[in-house]
Amino acid sequence: MDDHIQSRQADPQSNRDLLRGADLMDRAEQKAHQISDRLTYAYQRAGSAFVAYMNFKDTRGSRFGEATGAQPIQRAPAYPDSHIMTFSILAGLVLFEGLANAYFFSKGSDLGLLGGWIQAITVASANVIASFFIIGFLGLRMVQNPHRPFSFAAALIFMPLATAFVVFLNFAAAHYRDLLEINAAVLAQGGIEQTGQMLTPVTRALTFAPFETLEALLLFGLGITFAVIAAFKGATFDDRLIGYGAAHRRLVNASSHLAAVLKQLPAQSGSTDSEISSGARLTTRQRAADLKELIDDMFAQEVEDALARHERRREGREPADAETYSSDPPPRA
Repeated sequence: MDDHIQSRQADPQSNRDLLRGADLMDRAEQKAHQISDRLTYAYQRAGSAFVAYMNFKDTRGSRFGEATGAQPIQRAPAYPDSHIMTFSILAGLVLFEGLANAYFFSKGSDLGLLGGWIQAITVASANVIASFFIIGFLGLRMVQNPHRPFSFAAALIFMPLATAFVVFLNFAAAHYRDLLEINAAVLAQGGIEQTGQMLTPVTRALTFAPFETLEALLLFGLGITFAVIAAFKGATFDDRLIGYGAAHRRLVNASSHLAAVLKQLPAQSGSTDSEISSGARLTTRQRAADLKELIDDMFAQEVEDALARHERRREGREPADAETYSSDPPPRA
């Protein structure tokens, strides 16, 4: 009787243990499937990025690289580690130029200081954005890619137009501020507001009329200075070979992701050398590990080639006017 009672009391506990064990097995199997899926995705992503990067180097990013006779790239791309500082500098330029001119532009606005700030920030934004994107990022970088005839021709056409627009914009803004100062001085002396002249800053800029106040000259110099800084930041925002930096970053990120997934895998039991030597089909894990090693070797080879070219140039065994895309890039800001 006591044995029967004890067996009935032990049955629920054993059932719970079985259920708990089955649940743990299901969770382990589910986790294994998740890791396998992540490994497959990481392997496909890294393989695609690696093939795209190597194709870009072989053709310099041209779809018709073989037809145009493009020479393979033999250098690593050069680009800033982070673009946050670049955007911070651009935002600071816009904010500083807007605040510097808000008071003077407010004299001709019905909204007062708020209206002047809106006008000033609009002019500053157009000045910085046009200089950064059109002159620097597209213009100065595209003219360094003569193997792309359409982009090269577009840069030769639109970069001078954008430069003329930026200069004219700062010239007209300085004349507008000049006219505001003149009108404020006339009103202070008890004269009549010269509303007709307030509508002529564009005309004065087109006729290259000289400035009549020192503030207008300082405004023009400040705007041109900020435009030059923005254009420089646009030109150095990425590698001078368009698309090369983006392809390199995709490969670096995909390789890092693949390495992280491989570290999460459990240790393999047994050796697979015999399976590989016998021609057995490789698993995804083995293919992923081989791909990671291949990418690492490629990056290491790029560094060794760059050091060897630097040593040859230092010893004078390589001409100084060597092919641009095969030489080390200049330092980037």
